[in-house]
Parts: sequence; C-alpha cells; structure tokens
Amino acid sequence: MPYINPSKIELPKHQTDYNVWADVIELLVLLNPDPSLSAEAIKDRLLDENDGDEKKALRQLQGVSKKTSHLAEDKLADDQFESDNDPEIEQMIKTGIIGIIGYMKCRKRLAPEHYPFEIDTYNSIKRIELKTEKQNIYIILLLSSLIRFIHREGGFSYRLTHAFEKLCEVPFKLLIPKLATIEFFGAGGDSSSTSNSHLFYDKIEQLSKKLHLPLHPLFTKENAGKNNVGDGGLDWVAYFSFNDQLNMLPTYFAQCACGNDWEDKLLDANKAKWQQFILINYDYPQFHFIPKSFRNTDNQWLNPTHLHTALLVDRFRLMELLDKADSKPLHIETYRELLQELENTELIF
Repeated sequence: MPYINPSKIELPKHQTDYNVWADVIELLVLLNPDPSLSAEAIKDRLLDENDGDEKKALRQLQGVSKKTSHLAEDKLADDQFESDNDPEIEQMIKTGIIGIIGYMKCRKRLAPEHYPFEIDTYNSIKRIELKTEKQNIYIILLLSSLIRFIHREGGFSYRLTHAFEKLCEVPFKLLIPKLATIEFFGAGGDSSSTSNSHLFYDKIEQLSKKLHLPLHPLFTKENAGKNNVGDGGLDWVAYFSFNDQLNMLPTYFAQCACGNDWEDKLLDANKAKWQQFILINYDYPQFHFIPKSFRNTDNQWLNPTHLHTALLVDRFRLMELLDKADSKPLHIETYRELLQELENTELIF
C-alpha cells in the first residue's frame, strides 16, 4: 500500500489560511501528469469538487481570497480563464486563485534555492524535475504538512509523523548547548529514548531522576494509566548535567506537530502542564517544530497573537537549520521511500 491516498486529496474547505491552500496546490503540481499546472486547471478542479456550482466554489475560496486579493493581477486574469458562467462570480474566483498563486511567488522569493517550483507570468506553476537536496527537503516538509492525505491503514501516517519527529532532532541539537544530553521522549521511542519502557509513568519517572526532581505526589501509576504508552505531548528533551547531582539543570523541551491542530499543542510542553507530573521548580525553553509555513505575504508571522509559550520553528526556519547541519544525506534517506513514490504517482484531473 502506498503512502499517498489520492482519494483524500481535495482543495481546502472552511480554510482561510492561504498557506494551507498553497500547500495543497503544490502537492497537485507534484502529482499532475503534466509538469505544469495552470490557474485555469485549478479553477476547473475547484468547480468539479463543487459539482460545477460556481457559488459554492466561490464560498469555498472566499475567505482566503480576501487575504490575497492584493496579490492578484487582474489584468492578467482576464486572458487566463475561459468560461460562459456568471462573469462577476467568475472574476472573483479568478482573483482568489491568482491571489494564492501570488502568495506562492512570495515563497519562491523567501527560499529560492529550496522552492521546487517555477511560476511564469501567466501564473502557471511548473515543478522542477531534477530536484536538488534542498528542494527535496522542501518537499519532505510539504508532505509532512499534509498528513491528512496519507493512508492511516498500514501505519503510513504514523510512520511519516514519526519520521518528522526524528528529523527534528537535527535542528533541536543546533538550538541547544553542544554539551547537553538529548533524548527522544515521543511515543514511538527507540534506542535514543529517555527510558527503556514504553509506559508513560515509567518514562516520566526516569526523566525525573535525570533532572534530579521529585514526581508530583498525585502522579501515580494508576493516575497515569497502567496501559498508557503516550508521551504527554513531549517529543524531545535535553538537559545539561552537573557533577553536583543537584536539580535546576538547564533543560529544553520540544514538541513536533504535523497536523492543522498544531496551535492547540503549543502548551503540550509547558511547565504548567508538566508540573502535574514532575515538580519542576524552574522555567525552561520550549520549542515547537512544525513542517508548515506560518508566514504572511510580507514574511511576517501570519498571526503573532496565536503564538505563545513555545518558540515556533516553522518550515522556513527548519530549512535554514537543516542547511547548517552536517548529516544532510540522512534527512533524505529517512524519506527516500516516500520521495520515490511521489515520483511514480500521478493524480488524474
């Protein structure tokens, strides 16, 4: 069974974030039998998904089109679409689609060496066939952002999310002191895990000993759940040990999130939550790694008021950190099977 589930791939619904729209369109370009995908083809797909109903298609697009209308070049749009439908609705759909493509041009300007697409003056998006390592990194992060299009059966979606968690070890190491001990705490633990046990209580207990901190008295095996093999929302932990065996160690927590609900997980590694397990009596930095872009058209945070507690490392920050790492071939090898499938998969339009 392949990773990608073509039957699930559709343009975003109830979604006003143009990053999400751009991600799906980029995936459509990668899967298109032809190397190029025109704005006309995107419009046709939008209409097909709405059974030809222009008003429904416009409602699906309207939220995001308001945010990107300043990027749409209407003087070009008139010659790029053919339709006998309501000209006013048609024009609004044109503006919305070209606005999203205008935002994709911003991505190209932000990371020209990583972006695996070219966009011409007629707003046709073309994939680059002979991709560089940097362009493959972009595609890896793009696919990790679209986990909802990956088969759950056979554990493929879990495999991809775990691969992203492991990928984040490299940027996490670059953000903490070199002499710190780094350990994987996630539910898919391996030899680098903080505990030999997969039980949540045992992992917490082992971590508390390494930090020289007591467990919360109410955190018992029974309260933790005797069969709980979760991670409490923590994927990576790092700490710097001293010979004195005292607590107050420099400590770093990191959470990785692939889904659209990543904002809901910003508090997963927060001290207020973890004090329910371990009596942590000091503050510590928290990192939140996401494969998505959270940028607006001016390369600012899309909505700074949504960011709190944890330091956000989004797609473009991840690419910058991965560029600085030494183990670059390993990034690609982890995803080799998925990249090969992508090369051999076509989506019929």
